[in-house]
Amino acid sequence: MDNYKKILDKIENRDKNISALASETEKLKDNINNQVSEAQRLKNTANNSHKTVIEINREFEEQTTLHGVDYAFLFLAIAVQCLRIYGINKLTTLEAAGKGKIEKYLHEMQEKELENFTANYTESSYEYHACLAQIISTRGVPYDTTRYENENIGLFKGANHRFSTLGHDPLLGLIFGTANILTNTITCYDENIKILGFKVPITNHVVYDTFWQNPVVGDYGSTTSALMSATERVHDDKKSIVAAVIKQVIHIGTDMFTPCGINLPFVDCVLSKQKVEEITKYLSTGDIIKISSSALLAMFFNFIIGCLHGLLYDGSKGVQRKVYAVKTRKIIMLSNVIATSSNVLKNSFEVYNGNVKALKDVDWGGLVVTLNRLIKDSQFINDVKYEFVVNEFIKKIYGD
Repeated sequence: MDNYKKILDKIENRDKNISALASETEKLKDNINNQVSEAQRLKNTANNSHKTVIEINREFEEQTTLHGVDYAFLFLAIAVQCLRIYGINKLTTLEAAGKGKIEKYLHEMQEKELENFTANYTESSYEYHACLAQIISTRGVPYDTTRYENENIGLFKGANHRFSTLGHDPLLGLIFGTANILTNTITCYDENIKILGFKVPITNHVVYDTFWQNPVVGDYGSTTSALMSATERVHDDKKSIVAAVIKQVIHIGTDMFTPCGINLPFVDCVLSKQKVEEITKYLSTGDIIKISSSALLAMFFNFIIGCLHGLLYDGSKGVQRKVYAVKTRKIIMLSNVIATSSNVLKNSFEVYNGNVKALKDVDWGGLVVTLNRLIKDSQFINDVKYEFVVNEFIKKIYGD
């Protein structure tokens, strides 16, 4: 009986082992089938990799294509950039000296600012000293004087007086022009004397009538004395210093966008008056300010448009933030290209028809910004696209 029971136990254990083995075999079979299926899927993915990449590229293009509200931003950006170009050109239109709207506005500003100064009108001006009353009550500056008291000593020979006087230099004028205003002098360059290649400044007195009117260039003075006399007033006559600086800055502003213009800083230290005048016809300080202002405004508007469009990002739509940023970059880049290229084409046509002055109206500042965006934004878009394609392809490989 015991032997029979042992035999039954062995048979039962064998059946269990067979069942377990069958179960393991089935699992192994399923695993092999899964591996075969995965291998087949990977094989199909590899064989169709080109097609897969094309599909991923198409998906990227669909996610970054401009739609409805994006076009609204594009048209807004184009309009803003076109208004920027028009506004800059309008504000910097060359106007005859003494007749320009900018000059009138700046003179009114000068009068308004100088009204805040209280002066003693019984005080007199004397050699190397223009009293505060004279500084704030007269509109002009001494270095604008072109008539002579006695004989013509040829200070401005061969060129407009602006290219002869240090007061009209946009940077040196802050020193010499201000000193001229404080001392009733005019400082020019001696074309015949140079030290280490730099022309030597010479100074003449400017003589006014009793009412501080009708200025004329008088006798030779001392540049050193003029500068020292102006500097000495820093301690006990700060009002006059401030008033003189205001007049200096505003005077340069009134001359900035006139036909003669204001030369580039320091060029008159080395070059002849004639060469400086010739250079200024093509590139002046006003042009540099115009180009810089245009570029800064273009970048500012690009920043604003980028921020506003970025606020519309909705992560629930399944589009990555970087991918959405591609649309923003496209809007900014396209708006810059359209606005600037239309300006360049318009002015190129005018130059072709003989209007060389149209070169001054080219949006050079905007053009620099546009070229910069074309390079950087194109690189950004390519980098995001590459990252998107690689990540999506990896997902395809892993079957996600």
